[in-house]
Amino acid sequence: MSDTLTTTIEGYPTLSLDERDRRWAAIRDLLAAEGLDGVVVFGSGRDMADYYLTNEGKGALVLLTRTEDPRLFLGDVPLGRYDAQGGRWERWVEDWVHGDPIANLVATIRERSLDHARLGIVGLTGRFVGEGSGTISYTTWTRVLRSLPGVEWVDVAAAYESIAIIKSPEEQVLLRKAASLGEDACRAFVETARRGGNEHEVSAAAFQAIIAGGGWVRAPYLLERAGASMFAWGVPEWFEMGGAPHILTKGDTIAAEIFAFYGGQESQQQIDVSIGEPSALLRELEQVCVDSYQAGLAALRPGMRFSELAAIMEEPLHRSRTWNTGPMVQTVSPIYNSATRLNPSVDPALGHLDRLPIGVGLDGDFVIEEGHAFAFEPNALRDGQRVCVGGTVLLGANGVEELNTIPNRLVVV
Repeated sequence: MSDTLTTTIEGYPTLSLDERDRRWAAIRDLLAAEGLDGVVVFGSGRDMADYYLTNEGKGALVLLTRTEDPRLFLGDVPLGRYDAQGGRWERWVEDWVHGDPIANLVATIRERSLDHARLGIVGLTGRFVGEGSGTISYTTWTRVLRSLPGVEWVDVAAAYESIAIIKSPEEQVLLRKAASLGEDACRAFVETARRGGNEHEVSAAAFQAIIAGGGWVRAPYLLERAGASMFAWGVPEWFEMGGAPHILTKGDTIAAEIFAFYGGQESQQQIDVSIGEPSALLRELEQVCVDSYQAGLAALRPGMRFSELAAIMEEPLHRSRTWNTGPMVQTVSPIYNSATRLNPSVDPALGHLDRLPIGVGLDGDFVIEEGHAFAFEPNALRDGQRVCVGGTVLLGANGVEELNTIPNRLVVV
């Protein structure tokens, strides 16, 4: 198959085999640095760790050693590789085994005389919210340990993720495409709200724009809320429970956190729309968010710590006596979050609650480098009102790049 299929075609970029080789070399450097003979990657979980080695997010098991190419362990035959449509794509991993993934992994490790080796494991811990204890089930891990009692397992998830989080030049092309699809989703979200669409229709317009442009979405798919007064944030109730949509009226806001993916690269956009001229309070909250966003842009540079960036972007919250329901900044992806639910006691609207929201501190720290990408998503709440704005920001070779425009202010329709 021609390598031209792995270059930019008609505005739909893909990754080259050079990028594959760069990734494999980076993980082999990790193996050498940690004194490991190989690594087993469990791809289950929101960020699909197998994708980094295979360019396919199948939630599969992957074994990579210092000298042998990855082997992919799948539950079934990957039929998608063999029909005419699937044949259009260059596959990074040709060596695959179908059937019981754990039994086949164990057999391979024994065949390669690795059953007394020192192997890394990815999947026992993780970065995504709710996956700190990993995504490998107790039953599965117990089975692995019983089958391979001589293996010394070393958790290298954090080191693996620290490699995957830095975007190469080729990955940056895909990230920009993902962010452009997120921008299209924001535009569709605003236009549908302007036409008087209900919250189902507004959300659907965002999804349609992403998928129509060649992108995709992953869980939690969309965080959205609409109404005249709100301080909660998360997956909307109608996603989980059904029920009638909220019909937008003057004085409402409708906001969403959009997760726009392209080629495995995640971007995020925080679109917030006011139906009619916003109140003075909403404008005040918007200014807190804009101040945070601009402070983050001005500060972002290689060599600073993520915790430093977070503290700078949190300062407008503290000055304004507002609080947040989400991080002011996070990485994309794997995801590191800045602190959330800072000082909810300042909000009179929460006075009737039996218990205040529990604050969550900074989720890990690292030194920022060129190639790191972020979701700038400052949000501010008070008196039952919330504003959240921002999009994807890349620290590239030419400095800070704002990859989104529409969601960076409160939009009025």
